Amino acid sequence: DGSCSMLKSNFIVLCFGLCFSLSAISDVTGKVFYAGSGAGIPQVAVSNGRDITITDEQGRYVLPDHGTFVYLTRTAHVDPEVWFKTRSKTVVDFEVDQPTHYPQSTFFIQMSDTHVYDRKSDFVEFSSPPVPWFIPDFLVPWITINLLEKNYGDNVADKLKAALIANGYAGELNSMSASEVYSAYAEAQSAEQGIFEPLDLQIRAALKEVAGLQPDFVINTGDLVLESNEGSPEAIDRWFRYYGELMQDLPMKVYNTIGNNEIAGTGREDFTSSDARFGKYFFRHYLGPTHFSFDRSGYHFIALDTHSADPQEDNPDYWNFGKMTADIERWFENELKIHADKTIVVLNHEPFHFDERWPFDNDQQVDDLGMFGKYGVDYVLTGHTHYKSAMTIDGVQHLTAGALSGMRWVLPANVHERGYRLFQGFEAKLYSAWKQTGKRFIGLAEPQPADSSRLIIAAVDSSAAFKQVRFFAGKEELKVNVLSDYFFEISNKDNQQRQIKVVARAGDDSETEVLIDLSD
Repeated sequence: DGSCSMLKSNFIVLCFGLCFSLSAISDVTGKVFYAGSGAGIPQVAVSNGRDITITDEQGRYVLPDHGTFVYLTRTAHVDPEVWFKTRSKTVVDFEVDQPTHYPQSTFFIQMSDTHVYDRKSDFVEFSSPPVPWFIPDFLVPWITINLLEKNYGDNVADKLKAALIANGYAGELNSMSASEVYSAYAEAQSAEQGIFEPLDLQIRAALKEVAGLQPDFVINTGDLVLESNEGSPEAIDRWFRYYGELMQDLPMKVYNTIGNNEIAGTGREDFTSSDARFGKYFFRHYLGPTHFSFDRSGYHFIALDTHSADPQEDNPDYWNFGKMTADIERWFENELKIHADKTIVVLNHEPFHFDERWPFDNDQQVDDLGMFGKYGVDYVLTGHTHYKSAMTIDGVQHLTAGALSGMRWVLPANVHERGYRLFQGFEAKLYSAWKQTGKRFIGLAEPQPADSSRLIIAAVDSSAAFKQVRFFAGKEELKVNVLSDYFFEISNKDNQQRQIKVVARAGDDSETEVLIDLSD
């Protein structure tokens, strides 16, 4: 009986060990360690896109075998160039060259909706709105100009004329109707060798401006490339490679979120889900995980992906651009729980709330599933609408960046402003200013501090910091707390000031004076 009992016991232990080994085989394990010493790095969050685990004292982790990637939450001390790896093995290690040391305060830029493409003809082929067969060609300009005026104001034709004249158009514009002006503008703009500055130079100039402001990092909240929904696989691949080349012009890290225009093939009958490049392939291939997180200076940034396959009876390849998958929902909630001690900044392409000024009211917006309020999300930075906006909803600051591309680099900037947001971190808060490309900005940051005795003012020259910025209430020069080259804190003592005069001196010693009205 004793030997039988021992056999049973050994059999149970053997079975348990075998089951554990089989389970372990299905897990992904690895180590996060410093190069050279091989010392493990503890307390690093590692994810498979659904589950999140934390490395132990030896820098080791275990994750369920799931998802496309294994990747790190990048922090102020652990931010390697290789932060994600394709999950092709059961052991995935991450080697970190050395600890990073980011500053205690942070200044960064959010751009959005760059919509880059490297051939002018791409816009005509893949992005121009389809015209029904029954609409005569001669009516198309008239319809287009009416739609533009509906969304951008009645003076669109005048702005198109001004853009043509400024670029050397030789035709007689004054005798043309609005639709004829649009036709002339479209012909000049769409020509491979037209009178307008090439698209490549325009986008590079905008990125040079952003780089010249020397932010700690840059965020692009989606619609990176022209329109993958309508593009051919060859064109989309070309756009992503071109986007990568352009980002090399920026000497700081760029964090990219996925937009609806990065979902390939959803608008083409000849590009279906049976093709391996359909959907999110190109984003993942060139940029990695579509949802991720990183830390900077006490702020925890969570980049979401709210795009999911949603088959319809008449369209099995239909996608919903306002809904997270179950895996991403689970990952998002875990992110919020783990990093609850930090200021939470959510990044997404589509807004969770639309500004009422946004004229295209058929767009989807995203449901936050109640998690913003439950877990205390502080800021939400989005794009998509091509409109700048700042709103406070249920205590959460929602800010959209407008579009760096304006109307996708086709209409002049004064028809639809191109720009981006500057952000300054200070005392666990974020303060922002929206800047039009090529223009200076001097004004109140948004949002303002809850304490009305303090004011945050932003001042930035067209493509650089001002040489000097001074503040006056009447004739009295005010003391200032310089947060960065672009953001300044001043006292609104006793809430008595009704106007603040800002005197900004540029690099060439020219001065600009702006009166900021505080009565509103």
